[in-house]
Amino acid sequence: MFEGVAAHVQGLLTADPWVLADAARLLKGTERPLLFASAAEDVGRALGEHDERGAVAQLSAAFDTYLEHDAAADARRVGRVLAAKGAARRVVTRDRPDTGWESLTSAELKVVRLIAEGTTNREAAARLVLSPHTVSSHLRSAFTKLNINSRRELAKIVDAIDA
Repeated sequence: MFEGVAAHVQGLLTADPWVLADAARLLKGTERPLLFASAAEDVGRALGEHDERGAVAQLSAAFDTYLEHDAAADARRVGRVLAAKGAARRVVTRDRPDTGWESLTSAELKVVRLIAEGTTNREAAARLVLSPHTVSSHLRSAFTKLNINSRRELAKIVDAIDA
């Protein structure tokens, strides 16, 4: 992964789309998918008018990865670039209530379900390929939205939802 990050930085510093493409290739499939998405976005931008088809392919990969990982703002940014290239992609989000089960994001739901099964934050982070800090952040947010204070309460809610 570090080799991919180093290549990404080098590609940005030299504005070399081929080095950026190598960085994206190295970062694809790593445990940090948003690093790949960022590199693919940069490749798409760097290819610009030189290779329109390649640019759209890289930007589309970035767009899809951002969406898959709930990075809607990043997906919208890439979507605007794609639209300018005639390859419009839209981010469709749903309105969520402020509290309750329906207010949880997809990322929070993934964390909540693992924690309700009894996993630790560290175990959930490893299974979801996130940092423990990110898991903790999602869990705090879910506790606030669900108006609960313990994992036991969380498990009861999940059991009731799944029943």
